[in-house]
Amino acid sequence: MSDSKSKSNDADWGFAGFDFAKLIESCQISGVDMTALIDTEKKNIDALMEVNRSAYDGWRNLMAQQAEVFQETMKAIAAEAGGESVAGRRAEIAREGFEKALANMRQLAETATESQKQTIEILRRRFEDGMAAMRNPGARA
Repeated sequence: MSDSKSKSNDADWGFAGFDFAKLIESCQISGVDMTALIDTEKKNIDALMEVNRSAYDGWRNLMAQQAEVFQETMKAIAAEAGGESVAGRRAEIAREGFEKALANMRQLAETATESQKQTIEILRRRFEDGMAAMRNPGARA
């Protein structure tokens, strides 16, 4: 029994060269400036792309810092474990490790917070631009 239905991913819809902006501009609605609408939506998309780029960069930096902290910690543990006087210094080694872990956690939290602040600032600016455009319809957002 053969299946005569075509698969949706096999179809060529021809959207690659299609210009949606021209289609929307050709649709005239009374009282609506389609060019301004397209410009506003393009700016919204651009802002979202910037937000995603900022968030990605922030998390990439955070992951790199976490990997660096882990490597440093493992090197320090290996170096301390190889020493002959470890038995007498266990409490000091534990305290130093704990303090270093807290400092690293604080730094990672600050990095994550700064990344989030940048992302929120991008969204806030775009929101304010959009609100200004709604208040003053003659201006472009």
